[in-house]
Amino acid sequence: MGEERSFNRSEFLDLLPEIILELDEDLNIKFLNQSCEIFLGFPKNKLLNKKLVIEDFVVSEDIPRIKENITKIFQGTQISGNSYKIFNKNNELFTVEIYNNPVKKNGKVVGIRVIIIDVTEKEKKRLEISSREKHFRQIFQNLPLPYQTLDKNGIILDVNPSWIESMKYSRDEIIGKNFTTLLTEKDQITFKENLTNFNTNDEICKNEFDLIKKNGTKIHVNFQGKVEYSNNFQIQGFHCVFTDITLQRKSEQKLIESELRLRELNATKDKFFSIIAHDLKNPFNDLIGFTQLLSMNIDKYDKSKIEQFINIIHQSSELAYNLLENLLDWSRSQTGTLNFEPEKISINNLINESIELLDSMAGNKNIQIYSEFESEFYAYADKNMVRTIIRNLISNAIKYTNQGGHINIVCSINNKKCKISVIDNGIGISAENISKIFKIDESYTTSGTEREKGTGLGLILCKEFIEKNNGKFYVNSTLEKGSTFTFTLPLPEMEF
Repeated sequence: MGEERSFNRSEFLDLLPEIILELDEDLNIKFLNQSCEIFLGFPKNKLLNKKLVIEDFVVSEDIPRIKENITKIFQGTQISGNSYKIFNKNNELFTVEIYNNPVKKNGKVVGIRVIIIDVTEKEKKRLEISSREKHFRQIFQNLPLPYQTLDKNGIILDVNPSWIESMKYSRDEIIGKNFTTLLTEKDQITFKENLTNFNTNDEICKNEFDLIKKNGTKIHVNFQGKVEYSNNFQIQGFHCVFTDITLQRKSEQKLIESELRLRELNATKDKFFSIIAHDLKNPFNDLIGFTQLLSMNIDKYDKSKIEQFINIIHQSSELAYNLLENLLDWSRSQTGTLNFEPEKISINNLINESIELLDSMAGNKNIQIYSEFESEFYAYADKNMVRTIIRNLISNAIKYTNQGGHINIVCSINNKKCKISVIDNGIGISAENISKIFKIDESYTTSGTEREKGTGLGLILCKEFIEKNNGKFYVNSTLEKGSTFTFTLPLPEMEF
């Protein structure tokens, strides 16, 4: 076997890539490894036992700092790990970290052992990362969209100024709170369900929520974001933005409402002309036809025949008059020219007045109308509108009740409202058709039990007038058994 050779300290240190040197108290270089030649470009023997001239290697702006640190080291203060800029023989610039250990003799620092590590690439990376962080922080700070970072449980980790401006919270008030505290109860459930689904979908797409601002107002937002994963592909958090679409949704709703209103107006116009062209024309045809027959044959007809014709003329006149009244009221209602003057009114008086007005109409069909009241009932409403409502409901009940039937009118006080019901035992309305009787565009109407004509306008007018007076309208009906039309009106203040 050949002779084994052992390395001495100098040979070992020459193998290291870092510059290693030892200085005495006068800064004379007492030891220097081979790396100085590779790193600085100066041969080792040219520097050894020479005084270290700091200005030959260190950039000017770092010279005061390194001299101050050397002085402190010789005074016994441990200073290590500082970063400096140095240049080599070819004026190439490097960033180095210097680590040192004092050499002591009899308790006094008489030298320094130094390790110089090239961290140029490390510093470049650090500056690059710092630049990126600064760039992204600027984007974060100036992003016009409200931005927030959430952890995997929905806790708010960070928000940008746009978020703070939009929601009116300060950073201290909101950081650490769960995002769900800003949502309505319904949206909290939806958001929590979405969080559990992010394992299969790495982005949050077009979720719409109502967010509650600090002052309690709500904004409707479109919420989007990306999922952040850890190195082992576990969900770490979420980066999210939202767009306030409150005005957009309101505009869309207004467009929908405008379209519906336009359809209603078109249906109203069509209904108006239909009534003028057909319904208002028919009773006048009867009037003209039967009065002409009477005038031409008055001497030929007996008394019973003349009475029959006069009854037909009277019914046609009543129909035309009632229709014209409804038509005028409805027209004024649609154009906004109908006066609305609510006051304390007697419901008993208005019901009795309508019964008296329609008594002959009910008598022709042998229909009994019962309206016994145990006390006086009052409401706070427009008198003319309520008169029209009651007249139409009783007239309607008479029209759809058979010969010999009966109509009950009942009043009560319920939930601080005056409640009026018109109940008949007539032909009734199917459940399918109940929803149509209040729609102007359905053109729903049926003939009475004795083929009385109707326009479908009366109940529509009733509903409009009831709602105008802050009341509610209800219908309960069974085919061949009868109908109950109920409406409520507010009580006068003294009645509460």
